[in-house]
Amino acid sequence: MYPLAVELVEWVRREHFADERMTLAEVQVVQAHDELRLKGAVLDHHAAELFVSALRRHAPGLNWHDELMPLIAGPDYGWALVTQAVCDLRREPAMHSERISQAVFGEAIEVLRCHDDWVFVRLPDDYLGWMHAGPLWRCNATQVEAWRQHSTHLLTRPTLPCYGTAAGQPEHQLGLLPFGSLLKVEDEHGPFYQVRFPNQLVRWVPGAGLLSLKHRPPATLPGLHTVIGWLETMIGVPYLWGGRTPFGYDCSGVVQTVYGLLGIRLPRDADQQALVGTAISFEAIQWGDLLFFDTGLRDGELNTIPERCITHVGLALHDSEFLHASFSHGGLVRGSFDDHSPWFLPSYRHRFITARRLLA
Repeated sequence: MYPLAVELVEWVRREHFADERMTLAEVQVVQAHDELRLKGAVLDHHAAELFVSALRRHAPGLNWHDELMPLIAGPDYGWALVTQAVCDLRREPAMHSERISQAVFGEAIEVLRCHDDWVFVRLPDDYLGWMHAGPLWRCNATQVEAWRQHSTHLLTRPTLPCYGTAAGQPEHQLGLLPFGSLLKVEDEHGPFYQVRFPNQLVRWVPGAGLLSLKHRPPATLPGLHTVIGWLETMIGVPYLWGGRTPFGYDCSGVVQTVYGLLGIRLPRDADQQALVGTAISFEAIQWGDLLFFDTGLRDGELNTIPERCITHVGLALHDSEFLHASFSHGGLVRGSFDDHSPWFLPSYRHRFITARRLLA
């Protein structure tokens, strides 16, 4: 009975919890007399019910006993707001571990588990990973909602310096805030605005880099034109795996940021983003569409390997030109399908898989 139970638990994990980017099932089975006790952690009560019901459905004759701990009901569960420019999300709780994404200043994240100086978190896009606790201000859901409700301005420049005094003198600069950050402006002092950080610290930033949320671009094609206009000032920003800011972008991080500023929440990775919106053929590509590619194959493999995997995404600027963050092409750059264009990428027409339209 026990070997079968172990095999079934592994099967359920592979079948329903294989994508560790957004799911978690650290489940073990322990035999106690005629009971098979399920121990370990899952994300929430729904995940626990899914796991147990799958086991009971496939092995109804076994006496499964649910002792799973949903992390959202655990002792470490809570909320946090990011108080620094950017905070890396790591695969494991270690600085040398792979960076898989980032959280940006002012973003609210769910804290699921603590381990020494690290916390296991869920980002607003449901991505899971480990963050160092240093840049995070622990708070509750009420404080998170208050921060969201009282944010007043959007940062529209690549970066904006913040200062410890209203004079804005270079020797008083304390750091940089990245494009897309939401700020709570409390007062104006000439060219500088007084802002309050999530952890209640007061700082000053140049007002010229801020846009009132009252004038935030709408989720329309004109709104997208505005945001991409801001983004085009960042062409040349370096590529960074897992990056979501002008300190370094990856391909899906750029796309997620652009549409996020319109209030459209996209998943984190290119293969996930390819499931959103309406499918568009290559011939029907228009400005603002998302273009998806397989950049994992070598040029010589493009016509010999039939299976394609989405590994890259760009933003269409019109039917032949696009904007993308590319490691092999130096960061945030233009690309083109047109062989007369200075940005022509010869293999990208063959690497193209699909396009998706989010705005009509």
